[in-house]
Amino acid sequence: MSSRSTPPRWLMAVLMGCLCAVLVFFLSRPELFASPAEAVAPTAPLLAVLSASPSPVPSPTPEPAPTAASEPDWSLPVPEGEAVDPGDWFSDAVFIGDSRTDGLKLYSGIPSEAVFLDYTGLTVYDVIDEKKVIRSGEEKVSILDALAAGTYGKIYISLGINELGYYDPESFSEAYAQIIDAMQACQPDARIYIQSIFPVNSAKCKANDIPYYITNEGVSSYNQVLPSLCGEKKVRLIDIPDSLQNEEGEAPADLSADGVHFKKEGYCLWLDHLVTHTGQ
Repeated sequence: MSSRSTPPRWLMAVLMGCLCAVLVFFLSRPELFASPAEAVAPTAPLLAVLSASPSPVPSPTPEPAPTAASEPDWSLPVPEGEAVDPGDWFSDAVFIGDSRTDGLKLYSGIPSEAVFLDYTGLTVYDVIDEKKVIRSGEEKVSILDALAAGTYGKIYISLGINELGYYDPESFSEAYAQIIDAMQACQPDARIYIQSIFPVNSAKCKANDIPYYITNEGVSSYNQVLPSLCGEKKVRLIDIPDSLQNEEGEAPADLSADGVHFKKEGYCLWLDHLVTHTGQ
């Protein structure tokens, strides 16, 4: 039986030295023993940067789109509003009409600054045909020529009662439209107010021999064309004051002088209606 030879001592010493060197190397490098996830873990500052939620970029606030002013419904009557001061409001106003408009001038107490171009019996046809009815010095001129001679901020028109004998609301509307066109041409900055035709008092008309064709049926038929006319021409419509008509659509007897024209109180109520219906 052969005996196993023992390695030389010097070889054992060399192996033990190598083993100790390897052990020291690995003990000095603990990261070599870390798991893969731990080995690549970022440092704290980098981790903070990576984990922070990104700040949202603020979106610019859009500018609101400008909205166009709504177009008024010109076919509707001017609504009631706060009363204006007559002295200020009518200082640049002109009134065009027949004998009823003359009564407004004489009896309502309207300030004298207001200009009146009125004529008894005046019709829309007289105006558009340029009938010379307004005295200017030693001669007479038409309504439109007299209007063009001044500068006005407001034009109030009251016509229609003398046209009832024509029994033609359509022709009345067409002539009225031509008048408005002519007035807008010579007074482009003026507000134009078309006033509804006031009703009459039938009993007093009969008692005072007012022409038979002056009736509230005729007044109503002519008034019916005014809303569409105002809507087409973009002018203001002033409706009949409640104070100047009763439930039957008649002019109140106690305010009517002859069935067509008013007493002083009636003209004052007319003016009261105008100062609270300006459409500002």
